[in-house]
Amino acid sequence: MLTFEKIGAHNISRVPEPCRFCLYWQTCGELSPKISKDEMENVKLKWFGELEETFGNCAKIAFVNSVPLGFMQYAPAKYFPRINDYASGPPSRDAVFLACLYIISKDHRGKGYGKIMLKNLLEDLKGRGFGAVETFARVDSENNPSGPLNFYLKHGFKVVRQKDDFPLIRLKL
Repeated sequence: MLTFEKIGAHNISRVPEPCRFCLYWQTCGELSPKISKDEMENVKLKWFGELEETFGNCAKIAFVNSVPLGFMQYAPAKYFPRINDYASGPPSRDAVFLACLYIISKDHRGKGYGKIMLKNLLEDLKGRGFGAVETFARVDSENNPSGPLNFYLKHGFKVVRQKDDFPLIRLKL
């Protein structure tokens, strides 16, 4: 059975690697090679805290039998500077941007966990009154933090723009 926990200071250490230290969407350009994992975790926790005040919870850990399985991160696109690097962007202002819906272990992919994670995320956003969600999905690989294009197309998403291997896709809620 899959369970979910919202991210906060109390459980940031349970976010599975590499997601706990990933600052890809929160930054632009290259990170200093001297930044430690502790510093990355602190930057991410601070970012979560700031979003909690303006947007509400923006990330969850997915667990199977109390073991971290995956991670979800989402908020309005303005909180993710990296979106400007994507040719198929920008996301719409009325949509929440799904930066990450990631199942860590390849052994757990293709077993329906992603569908359950997506359903949980969509229910959260609907309950908060949002009307749409968008993401950049990868055309040719499942090993992408937001997930493969075919996964989203199977769940009702439509391609908004495709100028490269990361089309912008959208689902109206």
